[in-house]
Amino acid sequence: MKKKILLCSLFFSLTPLLLFFSVYLIGFFDFMAEGKVLGKSTDSPLSLSHVLAPSSEDDGVIVSQVQAADAWPIIIENYLKYYQSPLLPFKDKIIEICRQYNVKPQLIVAIAQQESNLGKKSPPDCYNAWGWGINESGTRCFQNWEEAIETVVRGIAKGYCEKGYCTDPCLMMKKYTPKSNGSWCAGVNQFLQEMDEGNF
Repeated sequence: MKKKILLCSLFFSLTPLLLFFSVYLIGFFDFMAEGKVLGKSTDSPLSLSHVLAPSSEDDGVIVSQVQAADAWPIIIENYLKYYQSPLLPFKDKIIEICRQYNVKPQLIVAIAQQESNLGKKSPPDCYNAWGWGINESGTRCFQNWEEAIETVVRGIAKGYCEKGYCTDPCLMMKKYTPKSNGSWCAGVNQFLQEMDEGNF
């Protein structure tokens, strides 16, 4: 009987301490993972956000969240680099023109991946990675990648996004490549998902 009383006493006295200590540790690790620091800087591997977002020199606070729009240039650069695309040197141009026309840059990259393996299979000296303007009379060519990016993004903005087609590649497919059996839509969605998840 005494043994049971002793065990119960130990249980009820130690359990609150262990719970308090556990909650304290969880709070401490959450605090570290958010990148919050008390000093001017941190080298903690748990606070990687300072690589992408500058810290304030006055209060030592590190911005723990990066806007999604700010991450896309890095994601697109890594995607083009991974697939060794000839579009890689023009990544900034893609972002710039897409912002100008309010078109998601990942959509432009995904279409280029579907149409020409990011420009690697486009016709020689044609600079057309998007299958833009291809019809029975031939393939539309551009003078350089800059002209192609400007023309294609502007065309997609005016002819597709302004009409609500850019929200769904399967909807876009009906106008962009109406003879497709659905593979175009499936491919573009797959490449969008690769970039969204960073799974490439």
